Amino acid sequence: MDKVNFEVLREQIDSLVGSKCEVYDAIGNDDALIIPSERLMDVVALIDQIFDGAHLTTITAQQRAGQLDLIELMYHFYQKFAFTIIVRLQAEAPSIASILSILPGADFYEREVAEMFGVKFTGRTETPPLLLPDDWDQGPPFIRKEVIDE
Repeated sequence: MDKVNFEVLREQIDSLVGSKCEVYDAIGNDDALIIPSERLMDVVALIDQIFDGAHLTTITAQQRAGQLDLIELMYHFYQKFAFTIIVRLQAEAPSIASILSILPGADFYEREVAEMFGVKFTGRTETPPLLLPDDWDQGPPFIRKEVIDE
């Protein structure tokens, strides 16, 4: 595709998903789209196909203060422009398909999110520890249990 921009990409993703995905406009200079978590593999494969190789810059995760029941995963890409694909997972036993079969470079990012937020990436043979001490037994350190007055 010669002239790919966010609107073209969004139309392609909406078509693939079968409905309009929510645009999320709170990430600095990135365009962002919230997609159903069960369509992540399809969307990443589409991005990889459209750009003839996708550049995943990172995967980040967060729990918002008012939504402790959710973990948001943000897949940040840069391909002529910056854009982010967001999926929302239930914080209780969060699980999503690994994208390693499409983008092997996602390994480090998936391992970090698994370790820090307890997300299970299905389709991986293992998710070995990455950053925490070998004897860490306190659960994922970035999971919020309660809202702290800020």
